[in-house]
Amino acid sequence: MKKYVLIFALAGVMFACTGTKKSAYKSVDARDVPERYINDFTKRRPEVKDVRWEMADSTTYFANFQSNGNDCIIKFTKNSTGIYYVIPNEYIPTDITDYLRDNYANYKLQKAYITDIKNVKCYEIHIANKTESKKLQFDLQGNFNKVIE
Repeated sequence: MKKYVLIFALAGVMFACTGTKKSAYKSVDARDVPERYINDFTKRRPEVKDVRWEMADSTTYFANFQSNGNDCIIKFTKNSTGIYYVIPNEYIPTDITDYLRDNYANYKLQKAYITDIKNVKCYEIHIANKTESKKLQFDLQGNFNKVIE
């Protein structure tokens, strides 16, 4: 009987671990985030109570949260603050998906965002193939702007 309990417990742990999505950044407690970023987030989104903080480096932090049922990210750096609204793939404009099909046929769509950085709104599309990944920027009408470095 103990063997079966152990097997089920191990299977549950393995299942839980495979279902979690890894981030490239380090999760941090809000106490470890610079106070200016916490204050800026609170001013921008006073209604949000459940926020998950991540650190890319000592000056770049991400606040991950949900707003009106949508996943959102605010990126804080020393020089700017950017807001990223996650877009499900099925809601990406046809002009963008057509452009990807015609120009990046061997790439797979990874993530899509509407970004608001320094009051400039656009689409940011992340694509990848087996050897490289790219970030592409499109205006809100779906016209290609540039490859983001």
